[in-house]
Formats: sequence, C-alpha cells, structure tokens
Amino acid sequence: MKKIIIADDSFFQRKTLQDILKDLGHESDAVPSGEELLEKLNDSYDCIFLDLLMGGMSGIEVLQELRKRENKIPVVVITADIQKARREETMSLGATAFMNKVVSRDELTSILNNIFK
Repeated sequence: MKKIIIADDSFFQRKTLQDILKDLGHESDAVPSGEELLEKLNDSYDCIFLDLLMGGMSGIEVLQELRKRENKIPVVVITADIQKARREETMSLGATAFMNKVVSRDELTSILNNIFK
C-alpha cells in the first residue's frame, strides 16, 4: 500500500481519484489547492497527483516550488489541457507522468505500476 496526496480544486476529481486509489489498495489524502498541498506535504507520501489549473497557486507554480525544495516524491500531473507544450513544460519541471482528465482506472493503474515498479 502506498500513500498518495491529491491536489485538485474539483471535489468530484478528488473523490473519483480517492475511490480508484482505495480500490487499488492505496491510502490517499486530498486537498483543494496547491497552497494546501505544499503545507501538508511531507516524506510520508509516496506520490503526488497534481491538477494544473486550480484557483490560487497553479500546478505549474507548485511544480516550480517543489523543484526549489528538491522534491523527490513522484508527481503525476492531471489536467484537461492536452497541449503538447504544456506536457513538455510540466515534464521539464520534474513531473513523473502526465494524465488527461477524465482519469481512467486503467491509465491510473498503469502509471502507478510504472512509478512503483
């Protein structure tokens, strides 16, 4: 079992991700903003799920802050923005994987298997 933190301003997305993660045997916490993610984040987490478009601090800003902190926790970016440039930007800032919304259980499982292999 891995411990995962989710930052997404959509309650529906947080709940959906938490339900899938629970079904897969993982524990999760969820927060509605990048600021709360940065406040809550600690070494007990094995993975971060991060929405790019949130009110307040954006996912890009969170990635930049995580880079400054020399974050070692894998970050999976989740977004409805499917532009290639956005994907490349997030990966250059240290994201481990990139998922498009709406998240599917199969894609989520595949990404987690790759991260935790």
